[in-house]
Amino acid sequence: MKWIAGIGIACVITLLILRYPDRMISPGYLSQGHQDLNHNCMSCHAPFGGIANDRCIKCHTVGEIGKDSLRDTGKIVFHDKLISQSCISCHTDHAGLDPATSMKGFKHDLLDESIINKCIGCHAQPADALHTQVTTDCKSCHDTNTWKQSGPFNHDQLKAEIKNNCTACHKSPDDDLHRQSVETCSKCHSTTQWVPSTFAHNDYFVLDRDHNAKCTVCHTNNNYTAYTCYGCHEHTPTGMAAEHNEEGIYNINDCVSCHKSANEEGGENGTNSGEGEGHEDD
Repeated sequence: MKWIAGIGIACVITLLILRYPDRMISPGYLSQGHQDLNHNCMSCHAPFGGIANDRCIKCHTVGEIGKDSLRDTGKIVFHDKLISQSCISCHTDHAGLDPATSMKGFKHDLLDESIINKCIGCHAQPADALHTQVTTDCKSCHDTNTWKQSGPFNHDQLKAEIKNNCTACHKSPDDDLHRQSVETCSKCHSTTQWVPSTFAHNDYFVLDRDHNAKCTVCHTNNNYTAYTCYGCHEHTPTGMAAEHNEEGIYNINDCVSCHKSANEEGGENGTNSGEGEGHEDD
């Protein structure tokens, strides 16, 4: 007899749940916009079937969702791109009157592959000085879990017309070396890392033999846009002028235009191929 009573009680409880679900099993208050549904659970719920999208769309037109709340924020309405997703993937209810508490947090992996990497389809591109100069391939620096940059900045994403204009984003170093340099940053640095830098001094002059000295020996007063050879060589401008005039050379203001290394006989193509004659040490 006890089992019959048990079945009877279960049936009564089931009938009460189906008849008064808002009183029997409701987990909490609905949000403010859903207050008129407090006693009409079946507007959203199907008995033993959960909440289907069509129940939500009866009241919420997909293309209109968010227009009122996002109108003044500058954010883009995007729900029409999510029509294949379940509404309850992001939204729930019975969490209280504040509608914000019904948001579980948007997950980008709910998006279809066709639009998951088209960030500007939903987000407005930032208008700061950096982002206005880069392409819209956001995933090169960011991921869908956090906006904070997930790795080193990829300079390849810069627009072609400013890719080599480093000072458009970076302040030029104010030390003696950089202040007087007229070369582009890429002459010494790469876009993958600032340090270490590589300056190809051999493109200008080979630092062989006694020329492997401190920079300030040739570049006096830290002026790297100029140099002098007279700091070590016992030449005089007058003597050098006379010697060069004999060879029909009259402009001797730029020694390294002809003498590329300690090999005096090398001329414009001089290399460190032997002991140069005429190299006078102090």
